[in-house]
Amino acid sequence: MESHPGKHLFIDDFFIESMQGTRRVLNHPQKLTVDAPLAIPMDCAWEAGSPRFQRVIYIEDERRFRLYYTSWIHGLALVCALESDDGVTWTKPSLGLVEFEGSTDNNITNCPAGELTMVWDPHERDPRRRWKRIDNKPTGTDAEGKPQWRAHSSADGYDWQQIPIGEHSSQPMLFNFGAPPTGFGGTIDPDAAYVFYSQRGSGRRTRVLGRRDSDDFLSWSGLRTVIDQDLEDPPGTEFYSAAADLANRTNAGLRMLMLHTFHTDLNEPYHIHEPKQYWGEEAGSAAIPARVDGPVDTQLAVSRDSVSWTRWREPFIQRGAAGAWDWGMLYGDAPILHDEKLYFFYNAGPQTHNGRTAYPSEGRYPVAKSWGKGLATLRADGYVHVETASSVPGQLTTHRFKQAAGGTVHVNVDATAGQLRYELLKDTGEPIPGYGIQDCDPIRGDAPQAQLSWQGQRRWPAVGEERRTPGLEDLPVGEFYIKLRFHLGPGAKLYSLTIAPPQVAIWGAPVPGRID
Repeated sequence: MESHPGKHLFIDDFFIESMQGTRRVLNHPQKLTVDAPLAIPMDCAWEAGSPRFQRVIYIEDERRFRLYYTSWIHGLALVCALESDDGVTWTKPSLGLVEFEGSTDNNITNCPAGELTMVWDPHERDPRRRWKRIDNKPTGTDAEGKPQWRAHSSADGYDWQQIPIGEHSSQPMLFNFGAPPTGFGGTIDPDAAYVFYSQRGSGRRTRVLGRRDSDDFLSWSGLRTVIDQDLEDPPGTEFYSAAADLANRTNAGLRMLMLHTFHTDLNEPYHIHEPKQYWGEEAGSAAIPARVDGPVDTQLAVSRDSVSWTRWREPFIQRGAAGAWDWGMLYGDAPILHDEKLYFFYNAGPQTHNGRTAYPSEGRYPVAKSWGKGLATLRADGYVHVETASSVPGQLTTHRFKQAAGGTVHVNVDATAGQLRYELLKDTGEPIPGYGIQDCDPIRGDAPQAQLSWQGQRRWPAVGEERRTPGLEDLPVGEFYIKLRFHLGPGAKLYSLTIAPPQVAIWGAPVPGRID
């Protein structure tokens, strides 16, 4: 996901000192695929089976979308590719890599099938490994027949090569319901180059969300639980999987997670006949009961370290109504910023996890389970907005931050039905003369990139000795601590602010304005 320098969303409390008379509101992406999934024709000879779509990847320097899917024919699994400029209309490139029925005029890659995850990595310095692929489970065997984990890379995402067998090939599977009996790769590193999230089994025999990390995309850490059910969750809540930027890029230090939340049916026990593989526990004389039916929602979770997460408990991308193509399960992809909009692709189907429709009388698996790819969009930074909690104006005050003289602030605000006023404060909370609420130029209308100004002055000046912060006498005159206080009128919605230059310091600790 692309990020902007110095941008801070109000989705968590990281940059907020206080809120008075205001509240945060979760915004839901607007579906473009309400009545049917994206029209992706599966009409080629090698697409006989129902396709299984991967997550959509955004190639930022080309401004193009790519979607991989697996097709089955004659017992053979084929990994195919789709391309799009707008995320709606998809085409099948002729790759010339794999022969099918005497022709290479097809979109079949030479990527081996498996439970795979594809990544476009803009940070990779080796162009031959700009595209990466890992498998959830070992896909090969060694000379002794033991499972062997394999990784692949590609320069273009079409023509793939296996990375030579190394120490990484002996590690356990990344996707594991149970706690792995052995660890590998060292301790958890929130700042690792790559982070992988998957479900694991808990001691209560429920699904929780774990994470692994890696510095090289090959050797991965052990699996650590980062999200578990708590007292705010309804009984039966479990966590099936999650989607995030695998390359561990952030939005000004903020990580976004599409959390796939499984609402299991408490009345539907299912017997797991291989509990050691499933839960990491030995099988007893009887199978271990586990719940496997129920719908799946996508929630929004945010973090600053990829370990501690703040969750929004309501569905972020909402499933369709009863009978809709996306009623049963909805798995959201990681967000993509394109043309100043957030794109949320998702995999969905009309049935619950165990094959039930919205109509109980139809029983289990009345029809074959089917999947489609959906799309919803949201304004840039639009995950959450701050608004007044009543019919009177409210306030939001930022934490103090160190800013060089001449800095500027832009805000993303929709004040179509209200107005936004603001003031600069000393770090003590006192208004700075000439930059008070009575001096500001109010913002009205829908303004995704409005610049703050006071009587036409868009930058704040350096200050003299009288404004020096006690204990920081060595701070240059041109640098000082300030706060911002926003006054939101009824109807105004504040989404984010962007500080320039991007290097700021909150509470005296440097916080890069862009981390990617």
